[in-house]
Amino acid sequence: MLLAVVLASTLLLCSVASQGCPGRMVLSDVDFLVRNLQDHLPSSCNCSTNVTSCLCLPIPSENCSTPCFQEGLSQVANSTAHTGFSLIFRRVNKTVANLKTKCPLLSCEQPCKPAKEDNTLAFLRTLLGVLQQAARRRLQISP
Repeated sequence: MLLAVVLASTLLLCSVASQGCPGRMVLSDVDFLVRNLQDHLPSSCNCSTNVTSCLCLPIPSENCSTPCFQEGLSQVANSTAHTGFSLIFRRVNKTVANLKTKCPLLSCEQPCKPAKEDNTLAFLRTLLGVLQQAARRRLQISP
């Protein structure tokens, strides 16, 4: 676990140093979280049932995702404060906030209007998909 935190910190430094839309580092962080939380029951709980131990996060609509991702990442970082994942969630949150000014696909300023709420794992998979889409667009327009 300590190795993962050290690796993630290194990835953060590299991702903050890069400019533009998401780079490999933030994608690696989110992918790491998805892979490591798959067997974590609170992360894959069912938000459609009335379960109090389930953290239900905003899944953004297609047109403006950044505010919902920032809101959800803040919630999950606070709820995982006593786990080894909180640093990674905070780092991803900071990176997404920084991308808002650097990446057109993530530069929405509207309030969060979620299409629905879902568990942490679904939230992270949605975030990963949007970041991958932004990275692909960056590669298509790069010289």
